[in-house]
Amino acid sequence: MKTQWDSAKHLVDVLIEFVVRYSFQVLGGILVLVIGWFVAKYIASFVNKFLIRHKIDVTIAKFMISTVKLLIMSFAVIVALGKFGIEIAPLIAGISVVGFGTSFALQGPLSNYASGATLIFTKPFKVGDIIEVNGVMGEVQDIKLPRTEVKTVDGDVIVIPNKHIVGEIIHNYSDYKKLDITVGVGYRSNVPQAIEIIKKIVQADKRMAQTKAPKVGISEFADSGINIYARLWCKQDNYWDAMFDINRAILEEFNKQGVEIPYPQRDVHIIDKTKAK
Repeated sequence: MKTQWDSAKHLVDVLIEFVVRYSFQVLGGILVLVIGWFVAKYIASFVNKFLIRHKIDVTIAKFMISTVKLLIMSFAVIVALGKFGIEIAPLIAGISVVGFGTSFALQGPLSNYASGATLIFTKPFKVGDIIEVNGVMGEVQDIKLPRTEVKTVDGDVIVIPNKHIVGEIIHNYSDYKKLDITVGVGYRSNVPQAIEIIKKIVQADKRMAQTKAPKVGISEFADSGINIYARLWCKQDNYWDAMFDINRAILEEFNKQGVEIPYPQRDVHIIDKTKAK
């Protein structure tokens, strides 16, 4: 019983000695981290306002803000570790050795970060652009060091590792998505009239891009009719509604003007073999 009591007393003495010796160091380390967090937040906010005022690209702005936060917090952590009584130099040396070894095992993920830095500074596209790469087409929502987020016309968000973007062929459609409409008219219809009807409808739609003029003309002489093709541009969010509304308006106007929309048909010629002889 006495031995247990002596052990408990010794443990309490050790804890008291630890608290007396290191309490101020621990509090100092925590205080440094808290101050570092507030300083990083304040400076990041200041840098953000500065970049917005000078109209810096949003992708580069995000990268710079994240870098500033990381540098300040890294410095705060180093100072805090010193307050905790941890030797910084051996720790940095150990981290360097471990980092060198793990870099070979993490070549795939690390290549995403290198590719992300390439995208950020070469700027083949920016947030808000409509791009097509590696079979994916949509509006760029965010560009981060490891990945790029693209929102498709169906509203799905696709995350693409940046290493699958750099070095690939990138189609950048800028702020607008192409909208293709094909309408067939009969061979006996007034084709110039049909083209003018389509032009008026698409030009009257305010959702169409004003900077890119619509292209409307004959695209194909098909089996049952003449196909009129319209290449338009609109915001991705308006894609489906614009396509549905324009198709409906074309149908209604064709019906009013008597423009025939053909359907597949086949002419059958019956040959009387008795007369042929």
